Amino acid sequence: RREPARSRVHPRLATPHLPQGAPTSPALANLSAFRLDCRLAALAQAAGADYTRYADDLLFSGGEDFARQARRFEVMVGAIIHEEGFRPNHHKTRLLRQGQKQHAAGLVLNQKPNIDRREFDQLKAILTNCVRHGPASQNRGDHPDFAAHLEGRIAWVSFIHPGKGAKLRGIFRQIGNRPPEVLAE
Repeated sequence: RREPARSRVHPRLATPHLPQGAPTSPALANLSAFRLDCRLAALAQAAGADYTRYADDLLFSGGEDFARQARRFEVMVGAIIHEEGFRPNHHKTRLLRQGQKQHAAGLVLNQKPNIDRREFDQLKAILTNCVRHGPASQNRGDHPDFAAHLEGRIAWVSFIHPGKGAKLRGIFRQIGNRPPEVLAE
C-alpha cells in the first residue's frame, strides 16, 4: 500500500532547502557559484581557454594548445569544484574535439550557438502534421495549451536562429487555415 503523497513529501519540506524553479533560482545559483566562477575563469585564462557557465553546465573552450593539456586541466577543474563544495558529475563530463558535435545546454556550439538539426526537424514535423491532421493529433504530452507550448518552442528556435524560427512560425500560422477536405477526414 502506498503512502499518501503528503506524508512522503512532508519530511523533505521540513528540512532546510531552496525551492527549484523559482524566479530567484538563477540569481541564487550565480551567488553560490561566484567563487567557483572566479577560480575557474582564472584557471582557464592561465591555460589559454575560455570559461562559460550556464546554470550547472561548465564549458571550457580553446585552441590546440589547450587541447594538448585538456586531461590535466580536467583534473584541476575537478579539484577546484570539490574545494568550493560542489560535486562534479563525471557522467556528464566530456572532452569534445573540433570535428565532433559540441553540444551543451540544448544547443550545438561548434562554430556558433545553433539548434540541433534533429530537434529542429522534429518540431517542423510536428507543425506540419498539425497543419495536415490538426493539433490534437500531435499533442502527445497532453499540454493544456498546446498552441502556447508550440509558440514557446518556436520562440526558443527564433532566439537562437531567427531564420529557422521564421520558417517554423510560417508553418505555425497555417495550422488554423487547413483546407475543408482535410477537416472532413
